[in-house]
Amino acid sequence: MRNGIIIPLILLAVTAAPVISSAMPRPCSEDELLESSDYAVQGTVTKVECGEAYDSGECRPVDGESGFKPEMVAKCTATLSVTESIKGDYAPGSEAPVPFLKVVSPCENGSHIIPGSPKADLAEN
Repeated sequence: MRNGIIIPLILLAVTAAPVISSAMPRPCSEDELLESSDYAVQGTVTKVECGEAYDSGECRPVDGESGFKPEMVAKCTATLSVTESIKGDYAPGSEAPVPFLKVVSPCENGSHIIPGSPKADLAEN
């Protein structure tokens, strides 16, 4: 009977491993990031526009903690005045949209499900 339990557990571990590992992608190199992007530019932020704040869903209350406040984020777009085009069709002097996720208010009395989620805060120069 003991072997009958071990084999299903091994099969479960083998089938669950790819799912667990895909939940936290490995960091990518600059070259991989550049290759996967449609464009890459350098420049100065001239305008930032953000949508309504919403619960990111990435923060959960810690057991027994009172006063939990979820992490609130907003989808934003920065307009960049291009000084150098590294990849893509944006020429110097043109404007490029740069979408990003901004933390409006951090998680309080909770913990993140996946630490290190990519969020930024860009401001006009």
